[in-house]
Amino acid sequence: MRPMSSRARWCRPRSTSSRRLSAVTVALVASSAFALAAVTSVVNAAPASAHAELVRITPDKDAQLTTAPKDVVLGFNEPVNTSFATVVVTSATGVSVTSGKPVVVGTTVTQALVPGMATSAYRVAFRVVSNDGHPVTGESSFTLTLAPTTSPSTSPPSASPPTTPSITATNVAPAQDPDAGQSRGLGRSGLTLAGAFALLLIGAGLLLWRREHP
Repeated sequence: MRPMSSRARWCRPRSTSSRRLSAVTVALVASSAFALAAVTSVVNAAPASAHAELVRITPDKDAQLTTAPKDVVLGFNEPVNTSFATVVVTSATGVSVTSGKPVVVGTTVTQALVPGMATSAYRVAFRVVSNDGHPVTGESSFTLTLAPTTSPSTSPPSASPPTTPSITATNVAPAQDPDAGQSRGLGRSGLTLAGAFALLLIGAGLLLWRREHP
């Protein structure tokens, strides 16, 4: 057998160490790639697993209103469950002014309010459920100050002098005695009889006078 040269014996160990270094380098690169992929997947998955957040509300938080609102509208950054939304609006005395159940459409939750709300500070409390099943709660507030109702001014009636009732002169026929007509009729018939009797006396006297003086 041909003896190996000193150069050949020196080069083989270097070749083996190079292979080992290459294997370690490949392993490190693979590990780095795997770690990078894992971090990327976590970063990409983070927004998908985030809970819903309130991004707007009407009336605005701490709003000062002079006209009663018809509803409260909440807007979220992602759709919420349509079956578990709750919105409660109460006055300073704890009286609820909500009307019916809230309506959920995508990212918007609308809660109707009763008409005729009075002047008061109102508290809005809500609870919704994200698509991942996580409940989200929060609250807001607003103040309603209605303008005072103005009624027409009424002045006291001026004192007017007392008026005397006017007396209308009317012709009032005197009361008649029911026996007056009867007595008047009897008087007339008596005069008629007296006149006839007088005529008879005069005629009788004339007749006697003619007999005595033919």
